[in-house]
Amino acid sequence: MNLPRPVADLICLGRDIVSHPRMVLLNRGHHRWTSAGFIAAAAAVSTVIPGGHHLFAAAVLVAGPSWVLDVIGALAHGLWQSGRLWSDLECQCCGDGPDDEDDDTEPDEPADGGGFAADVETWLKGITPTRNA
Repeated sequence: MNLPRPVADLICLGRDIVSHPRMVLLNRGHHRWTSAGFIAAAAAVSTVIPGGHHLFAAAVLVAGPSWVLDVIGALAHGLWQSGRLWSDLECQCCGDGPDDEDDDTEPDEPADGGGFAADVETWLKGITPTRNA
């Protein structure tokens, strides 16, 4: 069965919020807040047209749950980044955990000072220059 993309996304969101709520909230911290824009646009239009409060109420009913998830996700992501919440999780959008830092202070160079550049330098030193006359 082929469902429209928004319907399929809502079904997946409903399934994931039940099975993995912490991951969903961390990922919602990266959401684009389109639902808040939709609600704001409906609020602006509802002030201009008569009976606009019905339009605003419909917009809040449709986009409100998504907006609430965005707000809670942004707050949870901020707490996660500061290391105060769910330090055992890894954000799929950010990559590493909040306290994961690159402990390797040395650059990625071979320990023996070798490598491709050293091999080429050794090879070039072994070649005897010839003159073309």
